[in-house]
Amino acid sequence: MSGLDCRVQYPLAQYELAVDLSVKPGVTVLLGPNGAGKTSLLRLLAGLAKPRAGRIKLGDRLLFDAHKKIDLPPEQRRIGMVFQDLALFPHLNVRQNTAFGLSLRRLAKSAINQQVETMLDRLGISQLAERRVTTLSGGERQKVALARTLITDPHLLLLDEPTAALDPSARGAIRRWLHQILGELQIPTLLVTHDAEEVAWFRKRVAVIEKGQIVQRGSYHQLLREPQSDFVARFAGINLINGELREQGNEKIFLSSGGSQLQGIFEGVLPGPATLAVAPWEVALFAVPPGGSPQNVIPGRVIERIVLGDRVRVTLLSTEKLVAEISLKAWQQMGEFGVGTELYAVFKTREARVMNT
Repeated sequence: MSGLDCRVQYPLAQYELAVDLSVKPGVTVLLGPNGAGKTSLLRLLAGLAKPRAGRIKLGDRLLFDAHKKIDLPPEQRRIGMVFQDLALFPHLNVRQNTAFGLSLRRLAKSAINQQVETMLDRLGISQLAERRVTTLSGGERQKVALARTLITDPHLLLLDEPTAALDPSARGAIRRWLHQILGELQIPTLLVTHDAEEVAWFRKRVAVIEKGQIVQRGSYHQLLREPQSDFVARFAGINLINGELREQGNEKIFLSSGGSQLQGIFEGVLPGPATLAVAPWEVALFAVPPGGSPQNVIPGRVIERIVLGDRVRVTLLSTEKLVAEISLKAWQQMGEFGVGTELYAVFKTREARVMNT
């Protein structure tokens, strides 16, 4: 299936949305903070808003071209959009909600019923068919909304913050489910989120948007290893510790704003305000302070622990807030610790980079 190519401009309240983006079959994540222009871009693609300039092409079909005065209405674009609020019909059951898009096409009732049964079975929710959507959990409603969209056979799928409205305990299960379903379908999909942990599930292709501009593209690991700005670093999960670089005789030290003296790579950095950057996977965790080669040791208390497949992300709070990403095996060997555990975060001098700010 062919993908999407778009280059659009659109005035937002505080700045101009100017995006050049391609979406291939499979999932592309659009990551950015609230107000960055993510939902506005989805509305432009779906035909719910009109760009000031530019072009939108899906496969070999022009959906919008300002120069050629082409602007297909939403119903002709073959784009499926799952809104953040899901927009399900509360007075209809799951079967009726799923069938809604097909019923507008005036298909035979038997054909609609067959397609609905196939779709519900494909998504593993056949047992919900006769339930009113008002009786469903948040995760179940998300599945029904996707079923209603997919049954129309879209050539492009737009997902707006698909897990934002869910209870935190349900997000992991829905992300795993989405990862499986979307991987099987291979429909060009643009998944919008402001949650870096959601990106970890759909990590192959990521575009970061800030103030209406795409500021970086690449895989999740590329974003982690080579952040192009503080914004990208913070959203991709890089630890950034603010402080000051000082010279003591012939030695340089980094003094964090929390009072920790830390060492790192200081090449080209001048004394004064500075930031120390260290990747989560370079931070090891210990129950007692380790010995060995020169390294930074920060004691702290676990305030968050999230299992992501074969990795575990752990957030410690002490004089600094620090995120570590360790293997599932290492976490199990440490007794599968949880929130409140006292640990030591350790990272080597050569793994910490100091930058002037």
